[in-house]
Amino acid sequence: MKVLVIGHLTGKDIGPHLEAEGRRVAELRTEGLIRDVFLKADRTGPILLLNDTTAAKAREQLASLPFVEHALVGFDYIELDDIPPA
Repeated sequence: MKVLVIGHLTGKDIGPHLEAEGRRVAELRTEGLIRDVFLKADRTGPILLLNDTTAAKAREQLASLPFVEHALVGFDYIELDDIPPA
């Protein structure tokens, strides 16, 4: 199952944690959890597409992100079903 994760920045200063966040996101991409990363056009938060997980498991997996650890972002988790080809 894939999970769409919609982030909402809290308005706190992300600057001090930006580099560490980038490193951790890169690690999760390499591990295969994060398939795609986007930034909302209005810059209010990230959008992530996750592979092979559930919403509950995704919460646990993304807890290691510095932005989550420092309460800089909140996430909505939406589980997605694959639609078989016609």
